[in-house]
Amino acid sequence: MDPYLDTIPDDRGEEIKSRVRERDGSDSANEERPTKRARANTDALLSPVTDDQNIEEPPKPENDLDNYDRERLRKGLRYINEAAKRKITPRTQEFLKLHKDAYKAALEAPNKASQAVVQAMDQVYYSAAFYLKSRSPEEHDRLMCYVKLRQLEFLANYGDYLGQELQEIRADLKAAAIGASSEIRQAAIELGPPQSWLDIADQLAGKDVNNLQKHINIACGVLGIDASHMSWLIKEWAQRNRMFHNQIRQHISDCHFVSLAEQLCRDLKELVNVAPDQETAVKYERVLLSIQEEYFDVKSRDDPQYWIPNEKASKLIEEKVARDKKKAKK
Repeated sequence: MDPYLDTIPDDRGEEIKSRVRERDGSDSANEERPTKRARANTDALLSPVTDDQNIEEPPKPENDLDNYDRERLRKGLRYINEAAKRKITPRTQEFLKLHKDAYKAALEAPNKASQAVVQAMDQVYYSAAFYLKSRSPEEHDRLMCYVKLRQLEFLANYGDYLGQELQEIRADLKAAAIGASSEIRQAAIELGPPQSWLDIADQLAGKDVNNLQKHINIACGVLGIDASHMSWLIKEWAQRNRMFHNQIRQHISDCHFVSLAEQLCRDLKELVNVAPDQETAVKYERVLLSIQEEYFDVKSRDDPQYWIPNEKASKLIEEKVARDKKKAKK
């Protein structure tokens, strides 16, 4: 991802990139992105902070570059350091990294070119575009709800393509393992069926992942792909599958009956607000209550702590424990 293209609004991005090239002494007008600058600790550039130096609001952009003296630059950098600690969107986090780099460069080498970059980025940030800065806790909460919905939409729209890529990797690895070394054949076995990508994702999320990661690295080396990309594919596909494939069945399969109770209880409470009409709410309620009755003895409908796994659920738990013990002995 190019943060200059993806983070800064389109109407200002080219201007800022041009100013960064001028600051860094690049003559190439076709350079795709500004030179990366090392992100060092900025504490040495700031004077000790006193209580009256805490800055809650971003300093206004200066009209005159000469006003970006050392004290003004320190003031802006101090604000950015504090703003980065707050609850902000990922896009704002990325922007603040770039913003901080600009201030650091201007403090390390003060000149018109570095001050112009700071001024341009100040103007972008101070414009308070909705994805860069929220003006109140209420606005921030609304924004984060929007961001969460968009994240879910991305998983829903593109999750199948992640799974498709993983299946292609699995097929290519199987073909590459034919007649190959023992470690490549072993990698194909460890990353192939009957292991599901959900199982592999769970293993990657555990503590002892070195052996599995070794197989992923071997597979990626053979296929010429990035191991970190494959690990990301597995993680995202698992998240998408748990969320959209059937989370309820996954809870039952994993014998996570506490999570199942919490999910059902919450959904029963919110159903009337989520369903498009009363008739739909009633029909869904019947489905949810049938699942509740199948796996729980309910002492209090409104408190999942009093949803006790019934005889059927207890039997499933016993069977899973036995399978896990058998698997551990292998």
